[in-house]
Amino acid sequence: MEIRPIKPEEKIIKSKIQSIAFMYSQDFSQAEKNPEAFGKDYETTRAAFDDNGKMCSCLELIPFTVQFDGHGVPMGGIGGVASLPEEREKRYIRHIFKAVMAEMYEKGYVFSYLYPFSHAYYRKFGYELNMRLRSYTIPLTALKAFEQRGKLSLITGRDDRGPIISVYERFITPLNLVVHRTKRLWDAFFEKDPYKDNVYLYLWSDTQGEPGGYVQFRPEKQPNQKCTLHVQELVWLNDTALSGILSFMSGLTAQAEQIVWRAPDFVELLPLFQEPYDIKQEILTFGMNRIVNAAKALEAMHVPMEGGEVTLEVRDDFFEPNNGIYTLTWEQGQKKVARSSKTPDMTCDVQTLSQLVTGFASPGLLKGFGRLKIHNNKDSIQKLFIPKRLYINNYF
Repeated sequence: MEIRPIKPEEKIIKSKIQSIAFMYSQDFSQAEKNPEAFGKDYETTRAAFDDNGKMCSCLELIPFTVQFDGHGVPMGGIGGVASLPEEREKRYIRHIFKAVMAEMYEKGYVFSYLYPFSHAYYRKFGYELNMRLRSYTIPLTALKAFEQRGKLSLITGRDDRGPIISVYERFITPLNLVVHRTKRLWDAFFEKDPYKDNVYLYLWSDTQGEPGGYVQFRPEKQPNQKCTLHVQELVWLNDTALSGILSFMSGLTAQAEQIVWRAPDFVELLPLFQEPYDIKQEILTFGMNRIVNAAKALEAMHVPMEGGEVTLEVRDDFFEPNNGIYTLTWEQGQKKVARSSKTPDMTCDVQTLSQLVTGFASPGLLKGFGRLKIHNNKDSIQKLFIPKRLYINNYF
């Protein structure tokens, strides 16, 4: 068996494996006629080959920078995990993940994120549920309760991108795991045309003309029914901007009946409606995270201003370099992480640590369900691992 990045001429093989594995149709006739053109963007693929050189499994390792406790850290996005049906149960994917983890660790990645077909399957590789969304289905008539104190402008490919990008970058500052978008990611965001693709992007500005939010949505039409507007991204810098955007959408009743917004989990809208019975709310799982380097994750996280120290023992059954005892010491916002021989104050696996450092779950909750053992120093542990706002809205 060989695990390695693919070559440009092997991209078509990788794409055929994914087509068969995910059972989606793709016409490769043009790619076979012009393999050099098709071979672009091959660099993110890692693949497993059998002893005869046959590619059997593959995945994409995509580099991102994500926001974490006020600054950017490297994250490896995992996508396109696929095996030929006849080659499954041979542990090819497990071997690729071993190699990918070592590569990310060596390159200084802090986290790795993916969207699973099965949470149980990816827990075997150290990933854990680390994001929720709150999906709202709201009649447009209910949005009339929101006040408009600003105006909205349709943004097309010919318009200045600067205000949208500026609003996004300010919006993500207090959030965790949200992606810092590169030019390539922004190009993909802006490429949708309202006239051809029916994807609409509106910028909200206040009464002084200062941009403060935006909404991107697409209509989904049903026969003999008014359509649903699916919000693809809604960003706001204050309550006035959010209210203005929702008020604007209430004016689309001639074209649509309702909106569906898969909002960040921290968005609580029900108390704002006169009749909450009209609103459908559903909690959705949305991806799994894992710590690539436990020491770097602890070094990057926010600490209390008041001084303290916590020693924790981490178990990582899939990636041995993370195993060990770490002492985190902090004073006036400054911190130090070191391997330690001290008696641990707490013991947990790497999945639990991921949920703790990102603020997805509290020590009390995880301890209550046997995911975390606290031996002593409970107060410092609770002050260190606090709830945080998480949001990610990029697929890969």
